[in-house]
Amino acid sequence: MTKPRNAAAFDIQLGACNPSGIAHAIIEACKEVREEGGNPCTDPAVQLMAHQLAWICSVRDVDENYRDYVEKIA
Repeated sequence: MTKPRNAAAFDIQLGACNPSGIAHAIIEACKEVREEGGNPCTDPAVQLMAHQLAWICSVRDVDENYRDYVEKIA
């Protein structure tokens, strides 16, 4: 039987583009992992969801222009 977080991860990887929806799915997946005694930081489903969130939020651009982003929110 597919775990809810795994199904969510597959759905999100198909091209989800709503950051709050992805974030809520990550929160639920983390709860599920913790209930199983696991570590959400190393769970493949959580990592796939986090990857999609990072991609739609252009995290790579933040890495390359970190100081610019810090100045924008200061």
